[in-house]
Amino acid sequence: MKIKMLSALIALIALCGCSRMPTNPIKGNAVIDWVDFIKLNGNSYYASWEMVIQNPNLVTHEVVGEVKFKVADVVTNPGYITKDGDAAFLEIGTKLYRVEGYEVNEMIAAKDETRIGGYRLFLEDGFAPKVRRSYKDVPKDKVEKIELYQLEETTPYKTLAGGDKERFIQLLDSGKDTPNYTPQNRERDPTYYHMVFYTGEPIANAFTIADDGTNVFFSPWDTRIVDPQIRMLLQP
Repeated sequence: MKIKMLSALIALIALCGCSRMPTNPIKGNAVIDWVDFIKLNGNSYYASWEMVIQNPNLVTHEVVGEVKFKVADVVTNPGYITKDGDAAFLEIGTKLYRVEGYEVNEMIAAKDETRIGGYRLFLEDGFAPKVRRSYKDVPKDKVEKIELYQLEETTPYKTLAGGDKERFIQLLDSGKDTPNYTPQNRERDPTYYHMVFYTGEPIANAFTIADDGTNVFFSPWDTRIVDPQIRMLLQP
């Protein structure tokens, strides 16, 4: 009887031990919607879609890190803890560079030919709130020029300066805020453009503006409908 009880106890301990065995840290059953991040030197960096390098030469040749592991489409365990060298979407082996005028623990860059300026900029999480990223914060009196781009293009189709630049800004600023606006043309998607504001600083600010055939609108914070006269300036 004692032997049977001892055997049962050993079996129970074995089962409990198995239940505490570590699970696969990568594989799980979750579909994870990753943000575009990099982990480097204990810091988390996130891609900024509102920032464009004013001069690609400001990205130095100094390599400050390299992507070791791409988590997207691989990690499905929601409990996965990111580590140095992890990136959401950058390929393994991608070099990370220092940007002139910024500390490595503030901003880094990765080559990306699909981005205006040829680089994707990443802001360290704690530094990001200190950087101007909203249209309302752009110093309009310091804007030197505005470049306009077709969606997914990296070469501007038009550059606004002088009176055209001033008129463009005036039309943007005088638009009507319409927070719940939805595109009016149900038959086709709106036409999207990128507008990049250069103020002479190392980093330019990029925003999206759209034309749905009925209205032209953008989102300085909430959606704003702009006077249709702006189409004259948006046209190639």
